[in-house]
Amino acid sequence: MQKNSTTGVAQDERSAETPISPSVQNGHADEGTQAPAALRQEPAAMPGEGGVQVPPPVKEAGAEKKKRYARAVLAAVAAVLFSGIVRALAIYMFTTPNEFAPGGINGIAVLLEELTRVNSGYFLIALNVPLFFVAFFLLGKKEAVISTLSMLLTSGLLIVFEYIPGMDYLQYAPKYNAIIAAVAGGVLLGLALAIMLRSCGTSGGTTVLASLVNKKFRNLSISAMTSAFDACVVLASFFVYHRGEAFTVKLDPVLLAIISLVVTSKFCDFVLQGFKVAYRFEIVTDHAEEIAAEIMTRLHHGVTEINATGMYSHANKSLLVCIIRKRQIGEVQRIIRKYPDTFASFSPVSEVYGKFLK
Repeated sequence: MQKNSTTGVAQDERSAETPISPSVQNGHADEGTQAPAALRQEPAAMPGEGGVQVPPPVKEAGAEKKKRYARAVLAAVAAVLFSGIVRALAIYMFTTPNEFAPGGINGIAVLLEELTRVNSGYFLIALNVPLFFVAFFLLGKKEAVISTLSMLLTSGLLIVFEYIPGMDYLQYAPKYNAIIAAVAGGVLLGLALAIMLRSCGTSGGTTVLASLVNKKFRNLSISAMTSAFDACVVLASFFVYHRGEAFTVKLDPVLLAIISLVVTSKFCDFVLQGFKVAYRFEIVTDHAEEIAAEIMTRLHHGVTEINATGMYSHANKSLLVCIIRKRQIGEVQRIIRKYPDTFASFSPVSEVYGKFLK
């Protein structure tokens, strides 16, 4: 008796279409026998075989991590060197010879030098040691180490300057233009402060206290808080310089110190905000295509369109956003005036990242 089932027929058809040798069924192919493509398994290429190179991802990640670490170390060293040298030159060239205190720990050291005739570098070392431990435990190891090394470099340079022949010629002490010295000293101190704040968030001294407050209140400017702390030191200069002289004469170092502090704060903010200052235009219009085309063609800046809805009229509008240079404000305004039903506003942008043509 012969039985034919559907399953059997299907299996016979598959067998007829794809003949399989016994050697392939056992998992081994005889020499000269070609296995079907569906059943052939190519052996995995080993590293170094057939010209195939498989780079070890773990080693690459480790190498990239080492490169990033090396760049971070170089940036920290550069910040320490540059800020320490600039701060030392500011104190030696402009602050000390013109008899005013710049504020903060530097100001205290300068005032102590005026009282004791001992180099301010020694006082800087003594005063920054306690603040180093505060910064080490509260702000972090990196911040404490970088700021302390920068201050130690400043202290060492101030001490060394005394023993270098001819360094006295670098001291700028005009007889009637001390305000110039205050401005120049403020610029250098502001530059040194900005470098340290950008590098590690603190430059030591009273900036440690300012950084602590900034960690809690992010909206407060670190340089402004530092200036507020420094003001207390500035007032003390009234009682240190020109003792026994007239009130107006004793007031000179206080006024010079205030000028220096203001310049320091403003120049520090200027450096921290960056040099790529631009303006952001927001344009609400029904003529998005026309306005965007003119801006991109004439100003060569990109434009972003966002769908917007007026909450009063509930009308659908287009919101165009673009970043331009200050000198291009008038050009954008002339473009917008062609479309009377268009509303626009613009505001300054502190710094621009990414591709932005000047």
